[in-house]
Amino acid sequence: MGFIVRLLATIPSHLHIALLGLICYANTLGNGFVFDDSAYLTSALVRNPAIGDLLRTNWLGLDIYRPLTLLSLGLDFSLYQENPLGYHLSNLVLHSINGVLLYMLARDLLGQDQAALWTALLYVSHPIQTEVVAWVSARGDLLATLFFLCAFLAHRRGLWRWRITAWILYGAAILSKETAVVLPAVLFLHTWYLERPEDSRTVFLWTWIKRNCGYGAVLLVALVLRWLALADSWAPAGPASTNFLADLDTWQRIGTIVAILPRYLLLLVVPRHLSADYSYASIPPVSSLVDPWFAVGVLSIAVFVILPWYTRSRLFGFNSLFFWICLLPVSNLFVLAPSGMAERYLHLAMIPLSLMAGWGGWQGAKWATRRGAWAVILCVVVMFAVGTVSRNRDWHSDFSLFSAVLQHYPENARAHDNLGFAYYQQGQYTQAIHHYQQAVAIQPTRLRALFNLGMLYSQSRRYDEAVTLFKTALSVYPNHVECHFNLGLTYQKTRRYEQAIGHYLSVLSLQPGHLKTYYNLGRAYERIDRPEAAIAQYTMLIGLDGNASKAYYRLGEVYYAQQRYQEMASAWTTLLHLQPNHQESERIRRLLQQISR
Repeated sequence: MGFIVRLLATIPSHLHIALLGLICYANTLGNGFVFDDSAYLTSALVRNPAIGDLLRTNWLGLDIYRPLTLLSLGLDFSLYQENPLGYHLSNLVLHSINGVLLYMLARDLLGQDQAALWTALLYVSHPIQTEVVAWVSARGDLLATLFFLCAFLAHRRGLWRWRITAWILYGAAILSKETAVVLPAVLFLHTWYLERPEDSRTVFLWTWIKRNCGYGAVLLVALVLRWLALADSWAPAGPASTNFLADLDTWQRIGTIVAILPRYLLLLVVPRHLSADYSYASIPPVSSLVDPWFAVGVLSIAVFVILPWYTRSRLFGFNSLFFWICLLPVSNLFVLAPSGMAERYLHLAMIPLSLMAGWGGWQGAKWATRRGAWAVILCVVVMFAVGTVSRNRDWHSDFSLFSAVLQHYPENARAHDNLGFAYYQQGQYTQAIHHYQQAVAIQPTRLRALFNLGMLYSQSRRYDEAVTLFKTALSVYPNHVECHFNLGLTYQKTRRYEQAIGHYLSVLSLQPGHLKTYYNLGRAYERIDRPEAAIAQYTMLIGLDGNASKAYYRLGEVYYAQQRYQEMASAWTTLLHLQPNHQESERIRRLLQQISR
């Protein structure tokens, strides 16, 4: 061990951190795109980013405003197109840089180079970071942390030019991900705990506000930009919240939030059973004050409050509050986050936790030999690194990712749903049906599982089961356009034309531009001998899409049946112009010749 310590001492600390980042995440370079990555990759904002459009974008109608994250992914697309290696390389590099920046900050705060190095090594290697580094869609977390740490370092320089730099970096952090909004509060606590002069509290507070008013100005600008983007009336409405806490009453939600805290702490201390999703049925809601997780959560909060007072360490007190402040934006106490619990929510909080671990290791080294302290730290880092490398394999594909979720949380409805979708895309319909059935059994109101299972049943001619699923989906989501359309299509396949027409009309009332509906509605009207209604639908379809060859063909057939030969000739002449090799072209030409004689 002494040889290893001496060898490491000959290598600059920055290289230690960068090399560890490479070792931990090199195997992500062979991973593909997973989960929500396709939404970014197919977006016009990523494929052809324009600053003006990025600044006005409410991402997918989800009230997410992260223009710099979209710009970063757009730059990746310009370099790597659809090759996932480049995107994963960018994440790896950003994480390693953040590790180096944390080392620089820790060296300032802790005053010991070895303690700072331990802080950065633990931060870079911890398996809880895998979700952020191995998932392309989590780019915003990495960018926000990069600018957050740079702003913190610039702020500590004290000079006005560095303070202005810190304000600009703060703005970049917020525009990367909104969780970075807490930086001014962290800087205030830093000054209060570690640099506070002997002034009265009131004088100190006003002095600090006047010296750092730029953060407020930057935040105001960012909020105005966000408000303008989110208030855009043209932005599409996003899907309903998938956060299971949204369905709980206030007290049950607060109790469950408290019960989530010890789960987070357990993952930090023993990072096993990591999961890409902790949604519906993975975290049981708290229904009683004697719930064991709730009780441990209350105890954890008490420990975090008591320990700074017990240790009488200003540094520990600062980092303890730093941790709580980082958790606030994603705690679901004030605003519902996209998920009730997620490993990426700990990414920013890993900064104070790593600082406390580095400081604790240094304090422990005072009671033991320095060599012994290094031995413990290296053992922990090696275990973390091995766990990280192993965890990275779960993020290789949607199949591996959601199979890993189900290994630890077999009742996770979203994992069954997403795994079913992965099988569905690969054409493995039997496996897809199995996982969709499981998702619906666990969460009967899960829309995509209901819809896709209905589609699979319809394709398999299990029409009655398909009808039941589409009806169930519409009972929960009555304005879902595709459910109405496919229920109408299923009715049409089973010759229940009146019911089909009712749902097709619902589609057009919700989405007048749904082109397929006009054609199917026309066919349904033909089947119940309402030719004029059919003609009206085909005519409206042609008005919306002048190249709708199917509409011209059916229009000609209806006119032919009514012996309206001139109108038939007009429709079919246009059809042959659009599609000269139509499968009925010989018959059509023969009829047109007969009429022209």
